[in-house]
Amino acid sequence: MRSLTVSICLVLAASRLHARPPAEPQSVLSPTRSQLADSEQAERVEPSPTARGEQAMTKHYNPFAHHGQAAELRMPGGLARDIPSKRIHSHNDYWRDVPLYTALSHGVTSVEADVWLNPKDGRLYVGHSVSSLTRARTFDKLYVSQLIDLLSKANPVDVESFFFNETDFWTPENEREKRMSWMPYWDGSSEPIQLLIDLKTRGDDTYRAILQELTPLRDKGWLTTRRGDELSLGAITIILTGNGANLDVRSYVSQLDEIDMFIDAPLLDLDAAWITLSGKNQTWDPRWAPLASAAYSSATSWKGIFPISSYEHGSLEKLIRGAQARGFQTRLWSPPRWPVFARETVWRDLIELGTDWLDADDLASLVAF
Repeated sequence: MRSLTVSICLVLAASRLHARPPAEPQSVLSPTRSQLADSEQAERVEPSPTARGEQAMTKHYNPFAHHGQAAELRMPGGLARDIPSKRIHSHNDYWRDVPLYTALSHGVTSVEADVWLNPKDGRLYVGHSVSSLTRARTFDKLYVSQLIDLLSKANPVDVESFFFNETDFWTPENEREKRMSWMPYWDGSSEPIQLLIDLKTRGDDTYRAILQELTPLRDKGWLTTRRGDELSLGAITIILTGNGANLDVRSYVSQLDEIDMFIDAPLLDLDAAWITLSGKNQTWDPRWAPLASAAYSSATSWKGIFPISSYEHGSLEKLIRGAQARGFQTRLWSPPRWPVFARETVWRDLIELGTDWLDADDLASLVAF
């Protein structure tokens, strides 16, 4: 009997040694240890390549014949879709890694090219100084040909678009939908690309060379043109600037009945008058000089490091608003670039003052501002 009792006690002791500890009380909101383990294992597992809907589709699937060349997939429109156009001027644009295109890819709507007329071949070359000129960097290659290529892609001309040439569409307000002869670079915007051409060589000869080299753009009807008092916006607005746009050039342009190359007026001297070659008294007129520019340092001594004084603020406001009231757009070139906080303070104040164009060298910083 005693041996049987000892055996039973040994069995019970062994069963207690192998028994699991009592379960901890669990909240209905708390995961169990096994659930936590499962969760950690799940995090270590790579997601399935078909986890997202678009990945689940057949690779390279395209329901249209000829794939990327299919007519159904070619839609006229601006190349910079979803990039809002910005009234920023790309100062010395030719310094960029890819002139013109870098600015356009940021939504910048105004660029500048300094041109030099080479007497050896009669062609225009682009650069800040004579020492920076190279034979490959012509005005045609860097700007004219690029504009033709980019705008041709935004304005396909083929049987698909011809179908609607003689069609009138009417809005819900019973107004005829206007049809433009060109599609702007920026989808959903009628903002032209503004190209400032700084004449670095003698005005008369350089003017005629520019007139000639813009012929491909003119032939396509892409240049903003004024005929009398009627302004027809084009995909590109040409404005001549710099010392090369001298008395002879502006006297000649001011007398034309039809122009597609405009002049940059002096923002600080809009009341200036002169005698034209025909003996006529002439003053600055926004009909042929729509933009008025000045060096920032000539317009104000405020550099953005300290708060602007009421006097400086009032002077800038009077300058900008006064020109705009007369029909000119305004631009102050080369504002302070450093320190960064001062540069951004100046940008902010110029925006608040309502200047038409913000001039910048660092486009990425201003676009993100």
